[in-house]
Amino acid sequence: MMAADMFTPEEAFSFVADKLNVRHARERLASDRKRLLDDIATAMHTELIFQNVQLMRIPFENRRRPTVEEIKADILTGAGGLCYNLNVATFYLLKALGFDVVLVHATCTTSVMVPNNHVIVHAKNVEKPGDTFLLENAVGFPTFRAISLDFEHESPAYRDSFIEYKYIKHQGKVLRMQRHGDTLPRSDLPDGLLLIIDGWRRTYFSETSGTTNIEEFYPCFDEVFTNPKASPFHLSLRVVGFPGRRAVMVVNGKTITENDEGDLEAKEIPGGDEGIAAEVKRLFPVLPEENIKKAIANWRKDTQS
Repeated sequence: MMAADMFTPEEAFSFVADKLNVRHARERLASDRKRLLDDIATAMHTELIFQNVQLMRIPFENRRRPTVEEIKADILTGAGGLCYNLNVATFYLLKALGFDVVLVHATCTTSVMVPNNHVIVHAKNVEKPGDTFLLENAVGFPTFRAISLDFEHESPAYRDSFIEYKYIKHQGKVLRMQRHGDTLPRSDLPDGLLLIIDGWRRTYFSETSGTTNIEEFYPCFDEVFTNPKASPFHLSLRVVGFPGRRAVMVVNGKTITENDEGDLEAKEIPGGDEGIAAEVKRLFPVLPEENIKKAIANWRKDTQS
């Protein structure tokens, strides 16, 4: 039996209006569907947080994949979460609004590469029968739009916040490629991780079709939420937001912010772990202070063991 839906239609419309500040969703479903998707995608970045505090506050031996109910609770408060939390919530939200959506397996190729350690969303039949749009609200890099996949070789190049990106079709997969603003390492990586095409670096590859059955993703994300070899988020503290569509991050002991030119600037956070906790709370007040402190303590313990 498949898992129950996360949102009722009424809950979904209320969340979109009250939390995401996207107006007139009911009316726009009839005649403005693509721009409605764009606005929801943007708001999932600006109003929610990509973060692993909620994961790292739990001692390593007790970590597990969150339930649909736990994901919903963190979405409603604005705390957000990691890719599984945010993109699964996007799927259920759009489904409740009446969009034809599926969950799609993907594999990040940033610092580890375990098959199907990421998930994205496809929306189908949005503007016309047979079209497909990709939604990516949870990779730590912004995607302030729904990306049409109805291209032959590659999408246009986009610039959102600090990152330049595009999607390409390559060897039967859909690849996210990044160039200007890409902060990912390009050397000293395990074999198979690094793929650069004409200066664009692969961030992940994804399948071309998906499913409405979330239970197909359970084994993959049981691994992601318990095995540090399957995800970098067990050993690195990361909190990422885009208030006003501009990047603000805490990564380990640094604050990283987007300047007026659209580039990132990093500064060390003074004051040790107390200073880091205070900075996370200042920038992301929705996160409980107790959870922040637990996450930092576990991060220190796990990286020193």
